[in-house]
Amino acid sequence: MKRWTSAGLILFLTVGMLLAGCSSKPYGHYRDDQMIGFINGLNDQEKKIVFDISEWTKRDEPGPAIEDWGVEYEALVLPSTRINNEAGDKLKWEDLKQGQMVQINPSRTEKITDTPDELIVLSMSNEQLFKRAGLLASKKGSYRTTVIYEDGKGEPFDINDIEKEASIMLKGGYSMMAYNPNDVLDIKKMFNIEQFPVILVFNTEKLALKTDRLEDAVTFLKAK
Repeated sequence: MKRWTSAGLILFLTVGMLLAGCSSKPYGHYRDDQMIGFINGLNDQEKKIVFDISEWTKRDEPGPAIEDWGVEYEALVLPSTRINNEAGDKLKWEDLKQGQMVQINPSRTEKITDTPDELIVLSMSNEQLFKRAGLLASKKGSYRTTVIYEDGKGEPFDINDIEKEASIMLKGGYSMMAYNPNDVLDIKKMFNIEQFPVILVFNTEKLALKTDRLEDAVTFLKAK
């Protein structure tokens, strides 16, 4: 991995290609003067935020295939930094959550600073929330399986057991993640989950199955 750092900007390169839609500029909807980032990390003690501004940075990149490189922007939030929502309501540091979509002012095209004047928390559609969480399947007709477990209790299933007993769950993509109540997508509330672990199976748009039994997930996927 290579890194270049300048005034809070970290450029990191990874290997692979990102398939991002069919338009000539998949991220062309982003505007130069409206830098948009997704919160990747919050440092409560130092009041610092790490934003993923990869999509905004790639707004002029031609598609549909775009190289899989990313850009992070580290911002220091000062007492003078304005934090608002789209309606103009004032927010506090405590209102910020992992994964939120935020407009950062001024834009990097105007000047490079690690102390922005204003942060505007933007609303997100369910599709954006699910996509950012890595829940959606990558192509039509496929299904992605995600196991959510309670933080601090460890992963409920061994990947070797999954490969032996439920290998079909790996076909369209498989992952495990700890439940994070401070994420912008509160999975527990969104899907009315009463207890963990839980298995969520998604197609390219929405939740297709919720269960706590491996057998149910295997039966569902075999029928597809």
